[in-house]
Amino acid sequence: MRFHRHLLQTSSFAILLSLAAPCGSANSQVLTGTPGTPGSTTTIPGKQIPPVPPKFGGVIKEKSSESKPWWAPRVVPPKGAPNVLVIMTDDAGFGAPGTFGGVIPTPALDRIAAQGLRYTNFHSTALCSPTRAALITGRNHHSVGVGVVGEISTGYPGYDSIIPADKGTIGTILKANGYATSWYGKNHNTPSYQSSQAGPFEQWPNGMGFEYFYGFVGGDASQWQPNLYRNTTAIYPFEGNPGWNLTTAMADEAIQQMRQLKEIAPDKPFFIYYVPGGTHAPHHPTLEWVEKIGNMHLFDEGWNKLRETIFANQKRLGIMPEHAKLTPWPKELPEWDSLGVLEKKLFIKQADVYGAYLAYTDHEIGRVIQAVEDQGQLDNTLIIYISGDNGASAEGMLNGTPNEFTTFNGVPVPVNAQYLWYPFWGSDKTFPHFAAPWAWAMSTPFKWVKQVPSHFGGTKQGMAISWPGHINDVGGIRRQFHHVIDIVPTILEATGIPQPEMVNGIKQSPIEGVSMMYTWDKASAEAPTRHATQYFEMLGNRAIYSDGWIASTTPVTRPWELSTAPPPDIDAYQWELYDLKADPTQFNDLAAAMPDKVRALRAIFDSEAKKYNVLPLDNTTLLRWNTPRPNLTAGRTVFTYSGELTGVPPSAAPSVLNKSYTITADVDIPEGGGEGMIVTEGGRFGGYGLFLSKGVAGIRSGKPVFLYNLLNLKRTVWSGPELSPGKHTITFDFKSDGPGLGKGGTGVLSVDGKEVDRKSMPHSMPVTFPEDESFDVGRDTRTGVALLEYRYDPPFKFNGKINKLTFKLEPQVAAVAVSKAELGPTQAPDPDPIEEPKP
Repeated sequence: MRFHRHLLQTSSFAILLSLAAPCGSANSQVLTGTPGTPGSTTTIPGKQIPPVPPKFGGVIKEKSSESKPWWAPRVVPPKGAPNVLVIMTDDAGFGAPGTFGGVIPTPALDRIAAQGLRYTNFHSTALCSPTRAALITGRNHHSVGVGVVGEISTGYPGYDSIIPADKGTIGTILKANGYATSWYGKNHNTPSYQSSQAGPFEQWPNGMGFEYFYGFVGGDASQWQPNLYRNTTAIYPFEGNPGWNLTTAMADEAIQQMRQLKEIAPDKPFFIYYVPGGTHAPHHPTLEWVEKIGNMHLFDEGWNKLRETIFANQKRLGIMPEHAKLTPWPKELPEWDSLGVLEKKLFIKQADVYGAYLAYTDHEIGRVIQAVEDQGQLDNTLIIYISGDNGASAEGMLNGTPNEFTTFNGVPVPVNAQYLWYPFWGSDKTFPHFAAPWAWAMSTPFKWVKQVPSHFGGTKQGMAISWPGHINDVGGIRRQFHHVIDIVPTILEATGIPQPEMVNGIKQSPIEGVSMMYTWDKASAEAPTRHATQYFEMLGNRAIYSDGWIASTTPVTRPWELSTAPPPDIDAYQWELYDLKADPTQFNDLAAAMPDKVRALRAIFDSEAKKYNVLPLDNTTLLRWNTPRPNLTAGRTVFTYSGELTGVPPSAAPSVLNKSYTITADVDIPEGGGEGMIVTEGGRFGGYGLFLSKGVAGIRSGKPVFLYNLLNLKRTVWSGPELSPGKHTITFDFKSDGPGLGKGGTGVLSVDGKEVDRKSMPHSMPVTFPEDESFDVGRDTRTGVALLEYRYDPPFKFNGKINKLTFKLEPQVAAVAVSKAELGPTQAPDPDPIEEPKP
């Protein structure tokens, strides 16, 4: 049908047609108000976003008096589209929250379950950033390039940590359809090599459809001094603010932003992606919560008794069916009764702090949910609360650790050494993680833990969904098999918004999940699952679910023993088989009795693996950490700075790991003496710093110092005489004893060409400095590298002038396997200051 151009420009029909023509029929659109007036609104078909701008519908003549203005209608979501609040905690095992049988109180999760439904057969990918990428895209994690955490990404389509442009996020979709979109908390989906101030920012939340971001970038962060961003700008609200904690601060931020939106634009729905750091290490609750949970004595009887208690609770609550069996305790982990008194005391403290962190996190989530109700929005808000992005974490190794980065560098900390931090466990003086057996217990009733996708201890997550008036079986339990990729299609069906066919001119690949809305009616409580097949793969471990059966590989490496040693061959894995209808906990392995079924399921896995970019399979862990990947420092051996520069992530900084290097600082010292940080990377839990000492009462001030902090276990210090006012050149030259990871070497500190100190240290950091710290010039953000000797308080701004700062790096020595003995794990740590931790 053809129309006269004038009619197209002036009729309301033309407005609809011009918006809809590129992507389909105008029948799905709804226009409100008088066309062309400032108050008119429209929905969009949504097949193409952003939609093609409508043609001007007014009249333009030579004079304005003879012309007619026209405004494009404002895009709004479909009528009745709810606010959406998606909540996901971190590293919480299935059996941790009280809502799913655990002993740790989680009243906010209880609230959503009581107002809606509890899902007991919902799954993650077994690791943090892969689950998060799958959640926000509705596709499998390998499909969106996040087959593993970004820190060990590799140059294959399924593993490069880049979410492709043809797989737009739920933020992008809802934003284009008129939602206010925001992201609070953990962002583990910006590739590490794109996380600096130089961008690019397409893979930051703001570039993925989230208009507002308040959170940290990376796998974890201190809750006391996080690497915190507002949008793409680093902020430091904790400086000079003792007691500040991100868990509370981000709830405050979300509540304020929500209130602001509803006061300014009451009819504009919000989409909030709320993903706090809890309970990923470091376990950082406030002292108030540590005392509250400690006084409940939840963990005093140990991890074996805890599993029995949780499983009994799960049976009582209907979380587990009566025929379910509690899987056996693994022989690789110690029984509680085999431990000594000192071990039990330390491990109970670790669990109390973890429990406090989960309870504290849930409490702050509860404040956000209450704010939704206080604004009169609860009945119009779809709330999805997922407990954990993978199973409980065993990355604290067998004994736990006061510093999680000991794990990522392959260094266990003995129990007796950990007692130096016992009084401060959970405070900013620790970066703590509990012992691996607690993780197994928190994953009750299943086998295995985080990192392991083949067994439900790594992938099963408790989830609750509420939407008053739309779920008619409040308090019900749903057992249909579902996966994190089902969240996006559920949101789209609930909002009435279709998946777009085009986003920014890029044809979109299909969403791979299915909506869960079919389970909401009471009559559908026992309906067959619509998610019939799902593959799992992580770090070489595999599983394939199909129509109530699952075939799973037997893990050949232990998640609590991360190592740079070469892993077993990928073909060395044995396959197990489980009938989940009869055996929901993977208790009874049927592989030997049903080899044909195993072969049939393995064929399905192979097909899915080819379809979703799972190949090539790679079961290395720490060996992949320092693999070459795109970054701003590739090929550079000389780095030059001047003035002040802060917040640079390790991927954009000169790496001094496993190599010889020279740092040269040309500085001006002011009258009255100099002090402050010249350059640093890392902080309290590992790193280095070149600075001028502030001294004590003026004594030893102005002394040049280079300090190397090995995982808060050992500090090596080079120092020189106090510098007079004027120009000076300070040089630190380090010669590595390599090749190999974590080798020591000899360092020489010189001033104005004269050697002032020479020392050797037996070991250095083999794999990584703390990822939540940064490279800073002219000041020190977050935490300081020194403790007792030459201690200072950040930001420790340099009071002189840095004319030129130069790093010269030698080629990196060959990466070889490093043993625990080489790293000297039993050496006595430096003591912590004797003072009470601040809440």
